[in-house]
Amino acid sequence: MAGGVRFKFAGSKIEVAVGTGATKVITAISKASPAVVTATAHGLASGDVVKPAAILGMTELNGQTAVINVLTANTFELLGVDSTGYGTYVSGGTVAPVTFSNMCELTGYNRQGGTSPEIDATTICSTAAESETGLPDYGTTQLDFNFAPRTTIQVAIKAAYAAGALLPVRVTLPKDGGYMVQLGTVQQTSEQASVGGLWTGSLTIKNTGERFDIAAVAP
Repeated sequence: MAGGVRFKFAGSKIEVAVGTGATKVITAISKASPAVVTATAHGLASGDVVKPAAILGMTELNGQTAVINVLTANTFELLGVDSTGYGTYVSGGTVAPVTFSNMCELTGYNRQGGTSPEIDATTICSTAAESETGLPDYGTTQLDFNFAPRTTIQVAIKAAYAAGALLPVRVTLPKDGGYMVQLGTVQQTSEQASVGGLWTGSLTIKNTGERFDIAAVAP
């Protein structure tokens, strides 16, 4: 038998953002890639998602949503956030951690990376068609589930769809396989049923950036 690592779908946990928790006070933010935030005794864990607000100086962070990697009890990185060109942090600010709920009605998960465009670069001196690869397309994530519109998660999905807001999704792999966190906006929802079956639903999330893979340190 091959010595590879395998993960069963059963035993996985797939969580969807349903709100925010108590804010943490920021005392410093570095100009770095990724940006490092100082918040004394923040109590957060790698794989958590935060929303910065009310920051003076480095105002570009206000309103963003970011996945974090914890460095110390007082500091964490904002993964994928390059603050080197941002304004200098002056004072103030908080981060509100996103609260997740386990989507027990889930029946299927499918993240598909998009196809980056080919930009024609053929010239009069070309001996064959030439091209350059364009910007990455991070594709979509599809969730399939048993339809129950008044559950906490499905209410949150509907609200995110209506507002055009980011909907973070976090996947916990079994056997200490770590976490995958994807940010995106709800692009489409549907529900369907037929005689002899259950009401089922699905949603498609347009991914707004890369998938973040976090080592198995419990969030």
